Amino acid sequence: MAISLDPATEQRIQREMERGHFTSPDEVVSQALDLLDAERDWMSEDRQAIHDRIEESFAAAARGETYTPEQARGILAERRTRQ
Repeated sequence: MAISLDPATEQRIQREMERGHFTSPDEVVSQALDLLDAERDWMSEDRQAIHDRIEESFAAAARGETYTPEQARGILAERRTRQ
């Protein structure tokens, strides 16, 4: 199968190969498709949990239980340092 890529995509593939993560464009595309499949699997398997969390968040916002942007950034920064 032959495919045509736009120049920006070709450059992205080339950058990945230059970083030493892949030895061929085929490997880059294969990895990208594997990640896409994994994301779709995760979304379909966890769809209800994601939906429930979104609904929970909307309900909390409706009750006025929200954070300012600064508070949210602080919470996220704290979580990153714990990892």
